[in-house]
Parts: sequence; structure tokens; C-alpha cells
Amino acid sequence: MLFLMAAVACTTGEPRDLPEGPLQGLDSGVEDGGVDDAEPDADDAGTACEAGSTLGQECAGNAQCQDGCFCNGVEICVENVCQAGPAAPCQDDIECTVESCDEDLDICVFDTMDELCSDGDACNGAEVCDRGLGCRPAAPLYCNDESSCTVDSCDPEVGCVFTPRDLDGDGFISGSCGGDDCDDDPRGGAAINPDAPEDCRNRRDDNCDGRRDYADPSCIPTNDDCESAEMIDGEGTYSGSTAGLSSSTSLSCGGSGNDAFFRLTIEETTDVRLALATGSSSAGVSLRSAALCDGGDIACNSGSSPNLLSRSVPPGDYFIIVKQATAGVFDLNVRFEPPTMMPPIDLCGRGTLDVSEGGTFEGFFSELTDDYRLSCNSSARRDAAYTFTITERKDVTISARAMGGSFNTVYLALTSDCDTTDATIQCRSGSSTEISRRGLPPGTYWILVESNTSGSDANSFSMTVDISDAEPRLPGDACETAIDITETGSGMVPLGVSEFDSGVSCSGSTNRDVYYTFELTETRDVTIESSGAGFHFLSLATECGVTGSELRCGSGSGTKTETFRSLAPGRYYVTVMTSLSSGSSMVSVETSEPTPIPPNDRCDGAIEIGADGYISTDTLIDFEDDVRGCSFSGADAFYELTLTERREVLITVQPDGDRTHSHNLTLRSSCASTDNILCRSGRPATISEILDPGTYILIVESTTEADYRIRVVTFPAE
Repeated sequence: MLFLMAAVACTTGEPRDLPEGPLQGLDSGVEDGGVDDAEPDADDAGTACEAGSTLGQECAGNAQCQDGCFCNGVEICVENVCQAGPAAPCQDDIECTVESCDEDLDICVFDTMDELCSDGDACNGAEVCDRGLGCRPAAPLYCNDESSCTVDSCDPEVGCVFTPRDLDGDGFISGSCGGDDCDDDPRGGAAINPDAPEDCRNRRDDNCDGRRDYADPSCIPTNDDCESAEMIDGEGTYSGSTAGLSSSTSLSCGGSGNDAFFRLTIEETTDVRLALATGSSSAGVSLRSAALCDGGDIACNSGSSPNLLSRSVPPGDYFIIVKQATAGVFDLNVRFEPPTMMPPIDLCGRGTLDVSEGGTFEGFFSELTDDYRLSCNSSARRDAAYTFTITERKDVTISARAMGGSFNTVYLALTSDCDTTDATIQCRSGSSTEISRRGLPPGTYWILVESNTSGSDANSFSMTVDISDAEPRLPGDACETAIDITETGSGMVPLGVSEFDSGVSCSGSTNRDVYYTFELTETRDVTIESSGAGFHFLSLATECGVTGSELRCGSGSGTKTETFRSLAPGRYYVTVMTSLSSGSSMVSVETSEPTPIPPNDRCDGAIEIGADGYISTDTLIDFEDDVRGCSFSGADAFYELTLTERREVLITVQPDGDRTHSHNLTLRSSCASTDNILCRSGRPATISEILDPGTYILIVESTTEADYRIRVVTFPAE
């Protein structure tokens, strides 16, 4: 027989006193406390349990009141009447236990019930029932799943909760945790999520599609000209694009393609630095006064990553123009710095550092701007300028070397005029390079040193200038001792006694060179034959030692022959350069009646083109190579384009018939200039550009002498 007794629900509390083992009443032979210690009759042993059967009967002692039941406790005799004892045996006063009594085995059973201890808060742990102590607290829940991709918390009803990370509360899971939110920063990332619109100017990917600002198709640039220029707030980095824009202006530093316009206001005199980060292989950036938006750069720089410094810019409104050969996105960085004076080596002029006394000079390209083009470096790079003056012939040696930074090449040029490459006397390059001129005539000269990188880091250089009295030169060893072969028709110079002086434009080496001269009194065809110098270079120029005046330069082994048709009257100079240190250089000149040449075989006979354009099938058959174009030499034809107003110009040249060769197109400002405004090549070769009013020389070149179709069309510039 089993009796159950349930306890009331409880929570953690103080321990209770427990009964020690199964309780036994008089039925089990328990002493009666001295009231009656008589032994029961033997006949009473094993009497079946009849609960409460003795209650109310007369008795002389406790033993007479036992009913044989264990579970209802021990009956006692009080005033000769049997009554129930003070307590049942199976009571432990532990509220979280369920008590039961086994009458057959005479034992008490106490079962613990943890659920009776719960306080309803899962976060402080699941309370437990202890048999001896009652309800006891448990360790609080440790809600940490060791994952950075969840926000851990505890809910009193359900316990630990691990919510996927959305720190900014915008409803999107962080991309780093497998979600699609590219910015989950609670300090501002809520505005950036897949449902957000793209802000084209904040340099952030607002809609999380992997494309920020103008790389996003929803951002379309509209700053196409001066009137629609985008206003910028001052210093900072600004996103932009030239995609979909037109070519509205030309930059003084060259470059082609679409352009974007920005406008800013400068409150006080400051240095302005502009840097362009672009994926285009060629780009340009310029600073202009607001009054001259259509032209007149204050500063301009072009290249693969152009940057410029304009010093002490006064207060006012200005435009920044970005031009890219390949339309696309870019980042424009604008910085203001305290105004500085122009370094004495930044520009050619009255204040340029004079090095007539010679010595060693060091400088940093980061302090300088790009102002000049060197004949041996067509890229826009920062340059330094020096000057010296000699009053009599001098031997001059100039050396320069790179001194660190991210560049390892320095360009060095000696010229009589910084503004045109036609005046270049010599230009050389290398990590360490040298120009040596023997017997340099009296005059004022300029030295230009240029970096090979467009970066703004502090690339340094060192230059040494040595000027000494000229030593006597042997016949043919220098320009001043050039052998005159006008009357004799030929001449010879021993190579063993010759030194290097000017070199030639088609070779960058510093080998021995010898000089010849002749004069024409009338227009004649001229054939020049050179031999005895092994593999050598041969050039013909109108000024001795000035590579910018060369009519042609070539190379060959053994006997080399060059024919020039219809050379105009004047004096000419032949230069032979070779690495041989023995033997003799022999040159002969033969003249004959002038051969008629096509009018536009030379620049002075260029075909004139006006705003109405020009469409024709022309030829390079029997044309000569008169100038060296942008990328290769070959037979060339000349055209003169005159614009009286700003116009968009489209020029295409392609082979006639089924031929597949390419053409090279070069645009220059005049016949005398060797500076290229634009260069294009291909099949077809195309120029599409907006040009300012003026006269331009178009040169069509190809290594294949054949007919070609040319089309020049102009349109009003929008």
C-alpha cells in the first residue's frame, strides 16, 4: 500500500531538518515514552494494518493503541483513550519534495521536483531541488556562442537568444556574416543597405551593389561644361566621371577625350594641389580662373595619374577641368596649403637659378610643377630649370642622377629655349645620365631636369655642372671644326681621335661623332653616302648639334645612302655617330637637278583645310620621311587646318581598297613645332576633338607607301 503526499511549490530557501530514516510507531515496537512498557502479546505480532482501528478505544498504555499501520504514524494512549500521534512519519518539511509512504515495506519515499523551484526567469538559471536543502539557485545562463556574427542576449521566458548581427538596425544582416548589408556600423551604417538609394557624391557604396558613386549606373554625371560645373566645398576627395560627357575644351598640357567641370571658391591666398586617380591610361587636370573657363590654364598636368601644384592662388572663383582619354570614373583630390613662393628652379625666366659658376645642385620634384616638354620625354612630368651664360666657347659637362623615391630615371636636356623642343641641343635619360658639349658657342642656355614619375612623393635628384675653357678640336671632331665638303664633295675623319659631342636624335648612346657641312645655293636633290664607320647613325640637320633641327636620322651597316629631294638653298650639317674607335668615317655628297615632289610632301606645301572640311583619296607613294611623328617614322603628308571659331573636329584616315596597314596621325601647332598636340594611330586612325580657334598642322604617316582615304569634318562646338 502506497500513500502519496504532495508539497507546496517553492523557490530557493533555507535548509530544513530531516527525519532520520523510516519512521516506526508502536506497531514496530517503538518505546511508548514510559507510559506503558509492557511487551505486546505474542498473538498480536503480524496483525494486519487497519488504519485508525484503535482510535477511541480504552487503553492502559501506548502499546494497546497500535493499529499495525506504519504510514499513519504511532498511536498513543492519552487519559486511557487511544489517539493519533503528533505527526505522520513521512513529512520532511521540504516544499519541493513529493512524499510517499510504502505500507508494505514500512518506508518513506521523498522525490525531488525541480519544477517546483522555478521563479519564472530563465536567465538566472534553472533552480533545482536538493533533498536536504530544498530549492537551490543554479548558475546563470552563459549566453555566448563565441560567434562574432550574432548578438547574444537572454530572454527571461526562453533563455539564451542568438540574433544574426544587424548592429546598425536597418533590418539587413552584415555581409561579413553571410548577409547582404555592406556596412553594418552602428555609427552611420543604417543609411547603407541594399534598399538605400546611391548617393553619387559621398564616396560610399550606399546600395551595396559593389559600385560606389559614379561607378553605379544610377549616377549619371551632368557637369559637362562651365555652366553645369559641379560645385565643390573645398578640400577633400570628390568622385566624378566623364562617361556620357563631351569634349568641351582643350588643356594646355595636352590630352584628349571627354571632360568634367568643377567649380570652387577660394577665400584666401593659398597653394592648391590637385591629384587625379583614374583608370584611364592618359588624363589631364587643370585649374582655371572662372573668368576664363573656356581656356587659359593657371596650371595643368597630364599623364596616367596627373597632379599639379599652383602656388599662391589669390581669392576668387575657379574651375577645375578633368579630361580623360578613356571615359570613366575618377577621384579628384583637392588640397589647400599655406601659400609659398615659387622655387628658383621651377620656371625658366629672370629668377631662374644661375649655375654659370658650376657646382653640384640638389632638388625635390615634389616642390615643382610640370611646365615644359622635353624632346626625349613626351610624358607630362615635374621638371626643374637652371640657366647659365658663357661669353666665349666653353666645354660644358652636365650630369644628373636620381637619388631615391619611387623613380629610377631622370631626364636631362640642354636647350636655348625652354618653351619649344625645336631648340633642344641635346636630351638624354637614365638613372645617371650626362650631356657633354665641347666648344659650346657663347650665349645663354637652359638646363631642364625631369622625373620619370607623375607621383607627388619627394623624389630627389642631384645635378653637377662643369664649365671649362674649350680645348682645341681636330677637324671634323666638333661642330666648329666640321669639314666643309661643298667643293670637294667628300671628306674623311679618323675615328680614333674623335670624341662624343651632340649625338643624334635616333640614338641615345654616347658614342663618337664626327661632323661634315655643305651649302646649297639653289634647290637641288642631294644624295649622302656614308661608309667606313661599321654600324653607324647618320643625320642631316640645318643646325649643327641641334637635334631638333634634324631633317632625317637613320642607321645602318657598311655603306648607308640617304636621298633628299629638292632641298632648299642653305647650309646643312651631316653627323655620323659610331662606336668604332679605329678606322675612318667617309662621307660624300652628290647633288642633282631637283625632282618635283607632291606639294604636301613637306609642311610648307601642306594642303589647306577650312571649316568646310576635306574628303579625298590621297597617296603616300613617292613621299619621303620628313618628320618623326608620334610613334613611328615613315612617309608623311601634311595638311593645314584653320579654324576661326571653336569647333569639334573629326578626322579619319584609312587605307584605300583592301589594304590592311595602319596610319599614324599627328596634330601640331605649326610646321616649326615638334611638340605634339594629339597622336592617334590605327586602321582607321581617328581624331575626335574640340579645338580652339587657330591653325593646326595634321601629319599623316605610314611605313607603307600607298593610297589612303582621308575625311576631315568640323561641327560647331556645343
